Amino acid sequence: MTESLKTNEEEFLENLKISKPTEDEAAKLEEGKPAAILAYIPFMCFVPLIKMRDNKFAVEHGKQGLILFVVEIVALVFLIPKISDLFWGAIIIFCLIFALGGMILALQGKKWKIPFIGDLADKIKI
Repeated sequence: MTESLKTNEEEFLENLKISKPTEDEAAKLEEGKPAAILAYIPFMCFVPLIKMRDNKFAVEHGKQGLILFVVEIVALVFLIPKISDLFWGAIIIFCLIFALGGMILALQGKKWKIPFIGDLADKIKI
């Protein structure tokens, strides 16, 4: 029964793309845990990125925390109504410009990759 549980645990971790660390990795992991936890507190995401640069575990969490921090800042900015209206208005204008540019270049028989959007479109498997 213990073997069955172990197999299920390993299968579960594999499905989540989580691997069990080696002893050496476990020591680094323990060393980086406090900084990794701090990574998810706004403004504290810089601690693992600056102080624990040699600890891969802490840095990976620091990067994720930084992205969450940026998203939180953007969300806070959008709480201000006028800024939100300006942003979405600018997005619509950019979309119209890119759409018109794409139509003109398609009419001319030229291939054009819209910045950022073209890279996302390449990832779509159809």
